Amino acid sequence: MADNIKEKIEDKIIDWVIRGSGNRLVVFKPEKPAGGIDLVIEKKGDYETGPDKNPADNLVIRAQTFGKPQRKKAKEISISVNGQVGAGGNNIFVKDINIEEFALNKNFYFIFAFFDILRQDISDNVCFISLEEFKKNAGGTQDKNILKFESYLSPNKKDKYSEFLINKKDLSQVLFRITSS
Repeated sequence: MADNIKEKIEDKIIDWVIRGSGNRLVVFKPEKPAGGIDLVIEKKGDYETGPDKNPADNLVIRAQTFGKPQRKKAKEISISVNGQVGAGGNNIFVKDINIEEFALNKNFYFIFAFFDILRQDISDNVCFISLEEFKKNAGGTQDKNILKFESYLSPNKKDKYSEFLINKKDLSQVLFRITSS
């Protein structure tokens, strides 16, 4: 897949997450992509701002919470975006994934989406699946580290990934539930 198409798909996913999240999620591309991570998603207000964070603020927060149970920190979700050009429905999405390059992180997910060049948008339905579920469902190849994803990405055509299909409009709600659990 051409880099500019992959970037357009990532940008569209970011747009759909932000559009539906009610400003409750933060979506960004990592500065130094590693381990196959294309996007990182966190609940708003639960991310660290980096080394320039005010240490005095940290002391105040620690002093206020001393003796109280600490608030559960929301999860950070890492996503690998996989796309193909096509309209979906009658097209089949086929991709070999080398799982060796991905961190064994339980908060790692894949998004598989068709990109419609005419509409300049991702297809209405995307496959959103965790690394664990992908390992259970994907077909193997001769190389045990390479797994095959193969789906129509259509609710009308049932396959082993049908249960992981979500409408792009609902993507932000699914992500919000995961980051909050």
